[in-house]
Amino acid sequence: MHTPPIDRPRPFGVLVLVELRKLVDTRSGMVLAAVAVVLSGVFGAGAVLYRQPATLGDIALLAAVPAGTLGPVIAILLVTAERTHRTALTTYALTPRRHRVLLAKASAVVAVSAAITPLALAAAVVIGPVGSLATRSALVWTVDASDLFRSMLVNIALALTGYALALAIGNAPTAIVVVLTWPMLVSLLRTASPTAGEVLQWLDMAVVGEDVPRALTSFVVWVALPALIGFRRVIQAEVR
Repeated sequence: MHTPPIDRPRPFGVLVLVELRKLVDTRSGMVLAAVAVVLSGVFGAGAVLYRQPATLGDIALLAAVPAGTLGPVIAILLVTAERTHRTALTTYALTPRRHRVLLAKASAVVAVSAAITPLALAAAVVIGPVGSLATRSALVWTVDASDLFRSMLVNIALALTGYALALAIGNAPTAIVVVLTWPMLVSLLRTASPTAGEVLQWLDMAVVGEDVPRALTSFVVWVALPALIGFRRVIQAEVR
């Protein structure tokens, strides 16, 4: 008697690759990627112009700023794309275990945000000499590895914040507004009230790599709790 083959789940690595492709598979994703590349060049060139003498590390850190800022937005769009483009039914039909899809999205977000810093360093290797020749200024070929590593950790943390908020809220515009306006709100509150500033330091993801207790508190508030809420919501929701 012939036994039908068991439908085995796709390898997790394949799911991650699929989610990575989704990052640039839409018009908004391609536009954001293009904007990040252009602005990275502009910011890197700015380091050559306004920091004398500029170091390779300075150029890389500034070149990573635009992509790091847009990282949470890209993460939000990746999470909410299933609902926006009405592809959730197909995605979960191919991968019924929804938590694997969500973890694959998180892995894709981490991979992309971690790649920002080394890519910015590679861009700095090109921008630095060209800018040095154009401005006739010296270029110092030194890199502070600890600063670059901290930049990478901050980018990952911020991208995961966008990922978690998108899961919890389920709406891209709202999540994007929260991610982009929160730093400005914190700055205003710190200026208006030093006491509020001290409290808000415990909710600042930018302290990753500097202050472990505050970084862990921020991670729990901005990533862990929203992600848990979002996982439960997505797993229990009716697929449409």
